[in-house]
Amino acid sequence: MRAAVVAILAVFVLAAPAEAQSPAYRFLHSDDPVADANAYLLTLLAADPQARSALAADPDLQALHARLSDTRAVAIKACRAQPACPVDQLMLTDAEIAKVGDTLARLAQAGGPLSRLVRDQLRPSGRAQKYAGLDDAGLIRGAWADAAAGLNRLYRVYALAEKPRYAEIDAISYAPAEPHFRQMLREALEVSADREDQALPFHAWSAVAFDLLAINQRDEAARYEPLETGENAAAFARARKTDWKTRPYTAIVVPGMGTEGAEVHVSPVGSFRDRLAVKRWREGLAPFLIVSGGHVHPNKTPFAEAIEMKHDLMAHYGVPAEAIVVDPYARHTTTNLRNATRLLFRMGAPLDRPVLITTSRDQSLSIELPSFAQRNAAELGYQPMTGYKRLSPFDLAAIPDLVSLHADPQDPLDP
Repeated sequence: MRAAVVAILAVFVLAAPAEAQSPAYRFLHSDDPVADANAYLLTLLAADPQARSALAADPDLQALHARLSDTRAVAIKACRAQPACPVDQLMLTDAEIAKVGDTLARLAQAGGPLSRLVRDQLRPSGRAQKYAGLDDAGLIRGAWADAAAGLNRLYRVYALAEKPRYAEIDAISYAPAEPHFRQMLREALEVSADREDQALPFHAWSAVAFDLLAINQRDEAARYEPLETGENAAAFARARKTDWKTRPYTAIVVPGMGTEGAEVHVSPVGSFRDRLAVKRWREGLAPFLIVSGGHVHPNKTPFAEAIEMKHDLMAHYGVPAEAIVVDPYARHTTTNLRNATRLLFRMGAPLDRPVLITTSRDQSLSIELPSFAQRNAAELGYQPMTGYKRLSPFDLAAIPDLVSLHADPQDPLDP
């Protein structure tokens, strides 16, 4: 295996990463970590007094605020008296989204009240990494368009019961006409008005959108935050002292597998993948194992694949916590690779060095297929890793791509 590794390293063509963001960046936090994960731009705007003042003074946003407040009042009355609860009328129209985007872009121009926020917060966060090559106005416009589309989608999926891409694991938990669901919608509308005096002009829309996730008990996007000082504290502390050049790979990425039927905790396939990865780790191929997988199968399972695989690695193979990094959020192979890249970046690992992806034969082979690249393009909008090189039926080497930092609010359970 080690000889093959050396050969692969010799033939990798390494692409220079895009404008690097700082792993030292510290994210701001609101009282809703799920909202922070899905729409970090809104968190930044709400936390910045200068930004709030500028938005509150804009006549177009004042008009939007009035429209949303009136719409909410009408919806509350309807929820009380009618069998339907029209929360979807709070969704922003395409014209409203475009107008807000124009406003944010104008305010983010050089010397504007949002220019510092973009320069010191949004850009270095990496959450709008796909737009890193644009000027500040273009970057904030793109980040806003992504957030707005994602929040509107929350209404369509978690209020109107539109089928998401993966309906078996991501869909609404209630029939929209169910009285209990209608009651919860009404209460969400009523509670959203409680902090109106200190909120953004589009608060009525955004607050209810995230309350739809709360109603459906879908907090998967932030259930383990803060990861760096929680489940991954020991590994991140070790990473700060790691010489990344001493091993062929920065990490061994191990995708999870959900439980089925009567299975509990770690699935048999997840355990098999642990077994494969431990062998490579003991050979000294990488300083860290990244186990990746969230609460996926069956729907709303209490077991996170990565957490259970970490327990398996420690209990059965004696791998120390400082060598295990967990990604308890990924729901698909695409996001296994994307989230591993994000973790490596936050650990300070060089992204121009390869990782080793170790998994079951079938999954490993599928990652090389053109259909996987097409799926990444369709679902993520980019390739989270590139330059795949086959080492064995179970092992691929690949180069992480910095664009993986980009948040995806179209996937609200793991943006």
